[in-house]
Amino acid sequence: MADSKLMTAKEAVQKFIKPGICLCIGGFSYTRKPMTLIREIIRQGIGDLFVTMNGGASCAEFLAANGLIKWLDTTYVGLEGLQPVAYSIRRQIEEGQIQLIEDYSNYGFALRTLAGKYGWPFAPLQAELGADLLEYDVFGKAGLRGKNADGTWIHPSIPPKKFAVIEDPFDGWGYRPHAFQGGDSTANQSNNLDVARQSDKYTGKQGVKVVLVPPILPEVCIMRAQRVGIGGTVRLEGIWGPDIEQACAAKHLIVECEKLVAEEELRAVPDANHVGAHFVDAIVEQPFGGYPTAVPNYYDYDWDFWVNYSRINRQSKEQVKAYWQQMVVETADDWEYLTTRVGTDYTCVSGKKGMERLFELRADVRYGYKPDLARPI
Repeated sequence: MADSKLMTAKEAVQKFIKPGICLCIGGFSYTRKPMTLIREIIRQGIGDLFVTMNGGASCAEFLAANGLIKWLDTTYVGLEGLQPVAYSIRRQIEEGQIQLIEDYSNYGFALRTLAGKYGWPFAPLQAELGADLLEYDVFGKAGLRGKNADGTWIHPSIPPKKFAVIEDPFDGWGYRPHAFQGGDSTANQSNNLDVARQSDKYTGKQGVKVVLVPPILPEVCIMRAQRVGIGGTVRLEGIWGPDIEQACAAKHLIVECEKLVAEEELRAVPDANHVGAHFVDAIVEQPFGGYPTAVPNYYDYDWDFWVNYSRINRQSKEQVKAYWQQMVVETADDWEYLTTRVGTDYTCVSGKKGMERLFELRADVRYGYKPDLARPI
């Protein structure tokens, strides 16, 4: 089929991922991360990346460990349960390899993705108020906001302002509990609006304040799904995270999946689909490609891997580079990585490696994950 969107990871990365692009990464925490594409970016050594994402640092940690990130526009960048700040990211920032990092709250960034999906000029919230997130504008200080002399944007994925603060034109009317009686119940929380109205911070006038955040407009988004139709229709299972919004906000979208299926299979229940085929530029089918993260209803995350990796990334840069060289760069593709490298850098309880280890991580159909999986710290 001449217009087929189906590609290998190598083909998709070569076509869409260029040095210096704004790359938006899907998934959330240790769940449904596009690891096949991340490993291929590492194989090809595509650097100077401007990475943007919401929720966990696993993919960015791997890219940072290989020296491939130049700028970050993100939120929390830790390895949950192990490192409050993922160590390679921390080291790269401290040493100046990652030159700039812009920071939003998780909720603030989520609303940026929502604005990007729907084509809104901005999204309103209060979450950033009172935090020092509004005190710093790293991209602005670096001169990356606004327009060039010819009227073009200095960078197509960097908004002209980090945020704006305005007076709520409805004076807090939309916030509970102005119209409710009955005290502080779960659905009727006090929000101290009378106190908030006294503040003149940000605008110089008293009144209820609202923060406006700009949309995200990445050049390329990569995400992982359980099933994708041959034409590009995407269906997710389990926790979504920011995937749907990010997918619709990007100029180009690459989706890697567990299983490529006929469009008729997904159209049979159309309301269960999440991203329309017209958004998708490339499809990469790779079973188990989300490893070592979890893909709900297919397999769990490999906690033994993460515990071991959180020790490896604290070694010298030379040792970390040698680790990635052996584990990923020297493999031809993800099939070789999954069949010959998984489980070789640590010892799990069963001692299994390769596909045997992957099969051991398969989800219990009753739960969508593996409840009896060993999760040592």
